[in-house]
Amino acid sequence: MDDDPTGLDDIERRLREIRDNPEKPTTLRALAQYQLERIAALRAAGRTPGTERVPSVAVERLGPFRFSTIPGTAVVGIEIEREALAPLVAVVSTEETRLLMPLFQQVREHVERGEPIRLDIREAFLDLIGHDPFHDQI
Repeated sequence: MDDDPTGLDDIERRLREIRDNPEKPTTLRALAQYQLERIAALRAAGRTPGTERVPSVAVERLGPFRFSTIPGTAVVGIEIEREALAPLVAVVSTEETRLLMPLFQQVREHVERGEPIRLDIREAFLDLIGHDPFHDQI
């Protein structure tokens, strides 16, 4: 049986790699630390005395996108796979996720047709939510 069906351990591992890499920008490292603290708090809050229950994290894939939502929070983790590069990782609000739906629909249509996804992700996020949540990531 899989000990981590949600992939939360992998997300934590990636966040630790970002946080502990002195070559990463200070702002990005601080964001990674903040997210690690939130995950730890959510895990602690979701445990019932005497059990090892962890809040359910819903993970969904869509082409190069991986979405992680934690019930009871207003945040969504988005990871975007890139060939030969480290994935882009961002945390956005559920409201921002709603604003990004046209982008996700466009990606879904490309995936369903088996077409390559040729989008400027940063520009799309900037246009739809007004900022680049991948700031300082190469």
